[in-house]
Amino acid sequence: MEKKVPPLLLFVGFAGLIWLTASWPAPWPLWFSQLLAVLLMLDGTIFCGWAFWQFRRANTTVDPRYPERSRQLVTDGLFQFSRNPMYLGFVLLLIALCFWLHSLSGFLGLPLFVLWLHYWQIVPEERALSERFGDAWQHYCQQTRRWL
Repeated sequence: MEKKVPPLLLFVGFAGLIWLTASWPAPWPLWFSQLLAVLLMLDGTIFCGWAFWQFRRANTTVDPRYPERSRQLVTDGLFQFSRNPMYLGFVLLLIALCFWLHSLSGFLGLPLFVLWLHYWQIVPEERALSERFGDAWQHYCQQTRRWL
């Protein structure tokens, strides 16, 4: 598998981009933006932390750049609702940042982040997991959506 940008580094890069381009103010009250930001930040942190803990508990790799190092398929907890809860957590955290900055312009980068994750991270990762886990992976994909 080719070298990929670590998703956490990609997340930090997009967060910086959102911060730098936060110039188009949102039309709703600031207090509303900040309340949503805190709620989304909590959700995103829970998604990322719980998914990380589940990988550790299963004694399998947390580094998505090397899916061939996976020792077992994690399908319980958050993974019964989403095949990518950690990536979903990253998206929620970026949305929280947009709300915290009270900026509509920040939302413009979100589709790019999701597309990058989809095409350059998730698709190759799922191909490798399919090769590694075969029928168990196929069954899991039929039962569980990619995002939500």
